[in-house]
Amino acid sequence: MTQDRAPRPFPDPLPIRDAWLSGNWTSASGDVHAGRLWDEDSVYRWERYLDHWFVEHAHDQGEPTPEKIRAWANSLVRADNGHRLSPPSRARAVSVVLSWYDHLERYHDLGPFRLPRRWKIIGVIEPNEPRKYQPWVTDALRTAADRFQGLPPAPGRGLAMQHPSRHRLACYLLLANLRPKQVTHLRLENLAPDEKRKILHAKIPLKHHADDTTVYNGTLPWPIWRTVQDFMTVRRYDDDVTGYDYGPVLTTRSGLPYKWQNFRELIRPIVASDPDLAEIQPPLQPDQLSHSKSPWNDWHLRDDGDLPAVDAQGASRGRGRP
Repeated sequence: MTQDRAPRPFPDPLPIRDAWLSGNWTSASGDVHAGRLWDEDSVYRWERYLDHWFVEHAHDQGEPTPEKIRAWANSLVRADNGHRLSPPSRARAVSVVLSWYDHLERYHDLGPFRLPRRWKIIGVIEPNEPRKYQPWVTDALRTAADRFQGLPPAPGRGLAMQHPSRHRLACYLLLANLRPKQVTHLRLENLAPDEKRKILHAKIPLKHHADDTTVYNGTLPWPIWRTVQDFMTVRRYDDDVTGYDYGPVLTTRSGLPYKWQNFRELIRPIVASDPDLAEIQPPLQPDQLSHSKSPWNDWHLRDDGDLPAVDAQGASRGRGRP
């Protein structure tokens, strides 16, 4: 009578995952492999998805099924507001898990898992490309921000609230292709101006990160630093969360950080000051502006040497993590 072979125990996934995402790993046969390089933001998202999968399926990681993956993807919510992930985001999460098990099969002698293609698990997802404004719109917005004279006097609106620098700075940062959440999380202590070269070095929050603790090194257009200096003359701060030389660059009139959900209020007065921009319907959206071509062309967000240049597919060229 032949004795059934005991199933091979599933290994600790974290070392395998970390080696894989580092771009260099050793397979079960002892061969060393070099993988693709990705930008830091993609690495962060893959780690978040896989960490959640590892926790939810700690006891059955070696037994993935289309039904389990589908149920897991449909249960995912956004970290910032608790809303369910959009269909494209859920599809990306499924792709991450499928890539993970494909990696285990090919290089770690696990499986076979016999998982189907993504569309059989989550359905066909139409690409959701972000809307981008034409270059004349971003050029007009920059010109309007340059010329903006501030808010008109009104009861309860002091000189600090009338000052144009707060609204101008918000527009400039969007036009440098920072997302609204990145703008609200950009910190004053993470700015390092180079007066000689007229470049603003910055530690910029990752666009998909839930907070401002993970950053990458980049550069911003010099006019942004001049506007920061202008805003510092009226910037309020709260000793608990912000200070004179630390905390979010943009603060409210009470010195608190802005919520990115309210970001459109910052650019609305500048948009209203330009007749052509004011006629655009629906009104200009901050997130769509941040996706559009910057009027500073290739100056903004240049690589400082610590950040790999990223191509259109998300793969980075040169140094960096996968």
